[in-house]
Amino acid sequence: MSRSRRSGRAAVRFRRSPHLVSYWRQGSLLLVNYATRQTAAADPLIFDILNFCTEWRTPEEVDRRVGPSPATAVLLDGLVRLSLLQRSDRPDDPATAAMDTLGPWHPEVGFFHTATKDVQFWSVRQSRRHRKAATDRTPMPPRVKRYSRVPAVALPPVASTNAFTDVLLARRTSRRYSTTPVTIQELSSLLAFSIGVQQWAQTNDGEVPLKTSPSGGARHPIECYVVARDVAGLKPAIYHYACDRHVLERIHGPVSRERIRAYVPESGYFAKASAMLFFTAVFARQLWRYPYSRAYRAALVEAGHVCQTFLLTATSLGLAPFCVMGLADTLVEGDLGIDGITESVLYCAGVGRLPRGSHWAALPHGSLKTRPNKHLLPHR
Repeated sequence: MSRSRRSGRAAVRFRRSPHLVSYWRQGSLLLVNYATRQTAAADPLIFDILNFCTEWRTPEEVDRRVGPSPATAVLLDGLVRLSLLQRSDRPDDPATAAMDTLGPWHPEVGFFHTATKDVQFWSVRQSRRHRKAATDRTPMPPRVKRYSRVPAVALPPVASTNAFTDVLLARRTSRRYSTTPVTIQELSSLLAFSIGVQQWAQTNDGEVPLKTSPSGGARHPIECYVVARDVAGLKPAIYHYACDRHVLERIHGPVSRERIRAYVPESGYFAKASAMLFFTAVFARQLWRYPYSRAYRAALVEAGHVCQTFLLTATSLGLAPFCVMGLADTLVEGDLGIDGITESVLYCAGVGRLPRGSHWAALPHGSLKTRPNKHLLPHR
């Protein structure tokens, strides 16, 4: 490295990025920055440099570590481009700063959180090919688990149904909808009973919300956003549901059906529903109380709690609900105005009306054949 180039870079120092994990895949050793979601193959020299740059290091110090070479400057710049190293003369990437806020949960949570975002979803044709190939390789796993050669206790017949069990038994995912829209009054009830704050409880930590779904430590990390497409009495737009005040806060204008279809790749039929809801998690609420990575599971579980409550509430109102996890995460988060790290989308649900004369529209076209489980038929 020339003396002039050294002097020009004298004030610049390098440090290892804080959010790195490494693993082997198909014979290659990979390094991932789970904040920036960049992946690169690495060799022992790279690991030596990264290990050496635990603290801020000058190019001259790296030279002395690995041996003087004109390529050192190029190598350092390349590691910066791959977000494996940080430069002292540049601000942190916003994703790095956001990921820092979840520090006590890393690396387990950070790596899983970003590695499972924006995956490539299969088309119906690709899915069929995969199922056929999988079946050719190995039989489908058993659909239920049973123990052989152990005592079995026959349970009494299921008791007669009531209004609540009727709703449970009627809950289905619908993929076709009437052109008659859901009303704002129905949407109001759905939001109130699925995610609205019902009461406030006084605790040693101050008041905490109580809702119809459980939450560990009453932290309730789940937020709800509504993409209203065709709701009678409500202008098409993206809204945030303020669960304490029971109001919709308009944060974005109307969304085209094509963009709504893009939110749920390969499940675009849901875009014909009256409204699509996104359940997100604000992780700081949990992290404040539970500084261990297992708490991340609670957000995933609680999104399921809230979504199931939404589905049952919609069913009780005679509406056609759906839920889907196949999301274009970054696209959705961009339209919701959230960063995808400190607050991230987890789940999608929605609602419409059933087509006239239908009691269940399970498939985009046609119907689904079913048979009852005779062991659970209730006595009436």
